[in-house]
Amino acid sequence: MKSFTDREMPNFIESVANGRVDLAKFEDKAIKNGLPRAMLFTSKPNTSSISKFLSTEFRRRMIIAEIKPTKKNKEIIDQFQIEDFPALIVILPPSNSTTGEEEAAENSVIIRYPGKETSEFSKHRLITFLTNHALKDMVMPKRKETEDSTGDPSTPQEESKPVKKDKVKSEL
Repeated sequence: MKSFTDREMPNFIESVANGRVDLAKFEDKAIKNGLPRAMLFTSKPNTSSISKFLSTEFRRRMIIAEIKPTKKNKEIIDQFQIEDFPALIVILPPSNSTTGEEEAAENSVIIRYPGKETSEFSKHRLITFLTNHALKDMVMPKRKETEDSTGDPSTPQEESKPVKKDKVKSEL
């Protein structure tokens, strides 16, 4: 039952498996949406259920990535000076939203999770830590407005036509 539950849990974790390429995609997504970034460095082969829970709990308020110790990710692990696994860091977006992407990366604040041992990565401690750094309100995707060629959204592009429903005969 536990394996079924773990397998079927929603998972919104961004996987960084190909080093800089995946990290750049992760950072672009975070900067585009103005979200804080949480980076979980783990040596576990599969994504844990607590990580999946956190990705669901903080969805659209923080973006979470999972980074495993592989040859491709060694440069990232060295960049953030990760020595022990598991490790968790949060990178806050810069307060000034008018900066470019390069300046945003330089002005970001990095906060390390204080826990060192696996036992210190409990659900309640992680929720408390991430709540302090996540956005208070969810970032929702922008709705696409239907506009005609003049740019006036009040005029519909097409006349609404009644939908013709076919009758279905069923034989028993």
